[in-house]
Amino acid sequence: MKIGILTFHWATNYGAVLQCYALQEYLRDQGHDVEIINYKPWHFDFWAKYIRRPWLLKDLRKDLIARKKESKLVLFRTQYLNMTKRYYSVAQMTKAQMNYDVVISGSDQVLNASFTLYGENKPTPAYYLQSFPKSKRIGYAVSFGCNNYPQDALSYAKKWINNFDKIGVREQTGLHILDSMGFHGLKQAVPDPTILKGKSLFKDIKIERHKQGNYICAYILRKHIELPYDNVIYIDDFNNPLSIEQWLGFIIGSKYLVTNSYHGVIVAILYHVPFAVIADACHMNDRFYSLLGQIRLNDRILNNESDISKLENTPIDWYSVDEELSKFRQIGANIFII
Repeated sequence: MKIGILTFHWATNYGAVLQCYALQEYLRDQGHDVEIINYKPWHFDFWAKYIRRPWLLKDLRKDLIARKKESKLVLFRTQYLNMTKRYYSVAQMTKAQMNYDVVISGSDQVLNASFTLYGENKPTPAYYLQSFPKSKRIGYAVSFGCNNYPQDALSYAKKWINNFDKIGVREQTGLHILDSMGFHGLKQAVPDPTILKGKSLFKDIKIERHKQGNYICAYILRKHIELPYDNVIYIDDFNNPLSIEQWLGFIIGSKYLVTNSYHGVIVAILYHVPFAVIADACHMNDRFYSLLGQIRLNDRILNNESDISKLENTPIDWYSVDEELSKFRQIGANIFII
């Protein structure tokens, strides 16, 4: 079958790019012809937001660092993603009349309320697959980015949600949100695409291992923490953004990972790297509870970094984890049965 994927492949985020690549490769392994639909509204381009909102220039230093990170992600996308030409709007995608047997929305927070309301500087049904009425339409590991969908966005979501034939959600709370939207199709909690192929996902990626051994890797988004250990390597987006190949290498080569990154945790799980998740009070943690609950590792979630010592001598039964992941993968695979 010919399959199109519509997701946040353009986000300046390691996990967003990696999950897109993962879904593409999983579907290719199943024998499908797969394209990433290169949809990105113009106002998400680097300079566009300053044209419309010049007061955001106060964030310029942070954005210039993000720009450096983005330049490295562009190289990965160009090398590994099979992308269409760029589309800037739902109208352009609809006019193009792209001919897919199946179109998949997701993974990632493609149905979050913010994009639903303001994705094209107005409410947009882009990730509800409004532009593909002749295709089978599937949501895969979609996230709503919240535990309860805001009422102002809900009124639009209710109009568009039944475009989907079936939806797999990333978080358990997503099932309740689908009920609140009045979704009538098949729904199921499924694994993130990066889990579907296991470690074989990375066989064609030239991972750059760090030369130093026996280190703890700390990757904390949105803030910096100091751990009470001498052998810590801090990787961050504040000073020296990494390529995906370097980011993977730091995590895979570590003896322990401390993070609040969802996809960082997944990489650690696939490579049997012991880890601790620092719960983020400002962001949704249900993605961690949904995944780690599935593989019986909820005890790896901590409220703050001072609790890390509690886990240092708590081994992980990787055999049991791999067994549970195998079962979870099959649930994900079933979503793609047409």
